[in-house]
Amino acid sequence: MEELDYRTIGGKIARRRTAQGFTQEAVANLLDVNPSHISNIEHGRAHPSLTALVRIADVLHCSVDCFLDGEYTFHPAKDSESALDDRIMDLLKYCDSDKKQRILKMIELM
Repeated sequence: MEELDYRTIGGKIARRRTAQGFTQEAVANLLDVNPSHISNIEHGRAHPSLTALVRIADVLHCSVDCFLDGEYTFHPAKDSESALDDRIMDLLKYCDSDKKQRILKMIELM
């Protein structure tokens, strides 16, 4: 297995953090770490443990898969409907709750 792409993972963490309206300092305070550590994770200079990723995901109200989804090398054969479902779910990961509510209303109207 190749090394994880920590720069990409960190970028996903940063995008999720900003989408949720958190500053690096706020996340650091909630995790009881130094803000520079959050910055280092987001820029790929620090490699967070699985425990740290779980704690970050909890703070940012998402699953760890939100950060790791591009790192898998195993991809089961999928039918086109399943692939479409996965694509929709991937796009929804980064939406705030207001956007998700609007999307839900649109789907219900269909």
